[in-house]
Amino acid sequence: MRTTTLVAAVLLALSGCAGCSQQAGVGECAKQVDVNSTEVEMTEVDCSSSEAVYRVSSRERRTMCPEGDYLTESSGRTRTSGKTRLCYVLNVREGDCLKAVNQYFERVACEADARKVTKVVDGKADRALCDGDDAKTYVQPVKTICIAN
Repeated sequence: MRTTTLVAAVLLALSGCAGCSQQAGVGECAKQVDVNSTEVEMTEVDCSSSEAVYRVSSRERRTMCPEGDYLTESSGRTRTSGKTRLCYVLNVREGDCLKAVNQYFERVACEADARKVTKVVDGKADRALCDGDDAKTYVQPVKTICIAN
């Protein structure tokens, strides 16, 4: 049995372990593995990193993410629990600049083609707070993020 486990570990290491990125837990930050991919695949990253554009707000089993503009990553399937969904909120501050790539945002330098975070309101999920800017609202945690178009 021990030999089988060792052989499996070596094979995974040699194959590059595709799809084995370290998933972030609730409250931890993440970045996209490949912004050019149309699949949502995230990996854990330190929240102080400029790459930490997303934070895991919840891990859901058998249900969808709470109401809001969450980026959703589905992972794994077991016979007893079904799919697990990780629900990501934007991890940004007012003044941050972003670039939209596929379903993701990347943090970028503030230049002409960047979209700027104009407002972050904790405790309210209300699109009207954004005065016509793109609004991202979340109910867990309750938050509104306004991004200039």
